[in-house]
Amino acid sequence: MKNETAIVTGSTSGIGKKIVELFLREGCKVVICSRNEDSVQKTVSEFQEKFGDSVIGFTCDVTDVAALKSIVDKTVGVLGSIRILVANAGVNLTYGPFEYISPEKVASDAQEVIGINLIGVMNSVAAVLSQMIKQGYGRIVTLSGGGASRPLPHMTIYSTSKGGVVTFSKCLAEEFKAREEDIKINIFHPGMIKTNLFKIAKVVDGWKDEETYNRERSLVTEILATNIEKSCSKVIPYVLPSCKTSGKVFRGFSIWKMIRGGRKYQKVLKEMRKEQS
Repeated sequence: MKNETAIVTGSTSGIGKKIVELFLREGCKVVICSRNEDSVQKTVSEFQEKFGDSVIGFTCDVTDVAALKSIVDKTVGVLGSIRILVANAGVNLTYGPFEYISPEKVASDAQEVIGINLIGVMNSVAAVLSQMIKQGYGRIVTLSGGGASRPLPHMTIYSTSKGGVVTFSKCLAEEFKAREEDIKINIFHPGMIKTNLFKIAKVVDGWKDEETYNRERSLVTEILATNIEKSCSKVIPYVLPSCKTSGKVFRGFSIWKMIRGGRKYQKVLKEMRKEQS
């Protein structure tokens, strides 16, 4: 990837940060961005110790179109192009049955989660698209998530936002097929990975106590969690010039391992609850 240039949103921790690291190892020049200025500076400094000026960073909220356009202009000014976008920025705030969430909480959570996870992805793609069309080339990766392609309880708002990302990406892929520029968009489903996104989500009031929730959450991650580096490495083939697919959801985990793990989790959880009763 020594001739590649990339922007990775939400890239100061978790999946985004790991993707940046993998890109830098391959010789790509990368722009880091997130909402927290201190986190951006700290992450850039960390990577610059090993990769020098191949990495730069800017503070940006993906719900702010003007900020995104500014980063695009700065990136082109410094790196000369934007050949890759990984629209990774995402958030989840609540875990639990929808019926336990008050209408006011639904409204506020939906505004933030859908604003960042779905509208933020659309904003990010829109911001880079004119440059990619101008240069006749681009590779875009958006992020799917739990519940995006099949029903998943207790993450309704988050899953809705990720389902929207998949639909948006597939629709845009169809539009790209009609164009002469070599622009591809694909969707990365990383699997269950222990990141801040997973930790930040709070159990809804009145459903389970915090201790039970944390115990079950630790159990599910122990059984089902995917290795972050192994998962994120699956992104690289989809951001290279050799990528010919567009509109594909590709996984960073084994579906069969996930199914087997899910069965094991239900069995262990059942035994745990039997002991408690």
